[in-house]
Amino acid sequence: MTQAVHFLPDEKSHEATRLLPYVMAVMVYLSALALMGSMMLHKGFGEWTETLSNRLTVQITTADPDIRYAQLQEVTKLLRNTPGIEYVRVLNDIEIEKLLEPWLGEGNVTSDLPVPDILDVTVSRSMTVNLDALRGMLSKVSENIHLDDHQQWLGRFLRLMDTVEYTALGILLLVVMATICMVIFGTKAGMAENRETIAVMHHLGAKDGMIARAFQDRFMKYGLKGGIIGLLLAFLTLTSLIFLSRDLASDLVKVPDFPIVQVAILLIIPFFAALIAMMTARMTVLRNLGRMV
Repeated sequence: MTQAVHFLPDEKSHEATRLLPYVMAVMVYLSALALMGSMMLHKGFGEWTETLSNRLTVQITTADPDIRYAQLQEVTKLLRNTPGIEYVRVLNDIEIEKLLEPWLGEGNVTSDLPVPDILDVTVSRSMTVNLDALRGMLSKVSENIHLDDHQQWLGRFLRLMDTVEYTALGILLLVVMATICMVIFGTKAGMAENRETIAVMHHLGAKDGMIARAFQDRFMKYGLKGGIIGLLLAFLTLTSLIFLSRDLASDLVKVPDFPIVQVAILLIIPFFAALIAMMTARMTVLRNLGRMV
């Protein structure tokens, strides 16, 4: 009975499950999008928050330009003499204008606009700077000097990253559960469609494992086919979104790059889908054979 694995009808005439590969393609498409999006955001925002984790911004908002210039010189000297501060740079007018243009619009940053002096401060990663003490020293120079350590923004982005990652994991689990349910339903439908054939094979001496192998091989092909289609569609979709996002948001925020190494891991998704389909079909057939014959 070595030919038992070939008793199922041709796939094109297998009405119960012939559309299953395309349904699985949709499931793989959704899970791949969720995972790729999560990895891209994690990489992009991770790099962005890393650059801000040791950076400070000091703004001098004094209205009088002469007094503000004198305060700028004093603050610059104070910061450069503070232990733990590696680098202090005063942003020029062109840099400040570029920072404001995404919010005010190009050409709207005029000379009569009250623009503060801004200092970009780099803090050593090996030393801890007492920010409260530093704020106290700056406030002695002027109450119009403000120190921003970006912690509030960093905290929000870290919470956003965690939310995105947990959401992606939740979507993946739901997709896996839905895929298993679809394979179980398709396997039972296929067994019902071939009930008489299965009974004849059993009477001819076919073992349960041989019958289960026929279904598991077919569903493994369904899973692999659907996984490849879904993964290709996900790559095309994400590449298109990145291309469009670069034009729309390039001036406001850096669009995350395509993490080639991390995304390459997703190439195992079609094989994972095939494995799930194969194992689910096998267990379903073995569990239901005793009820049919």
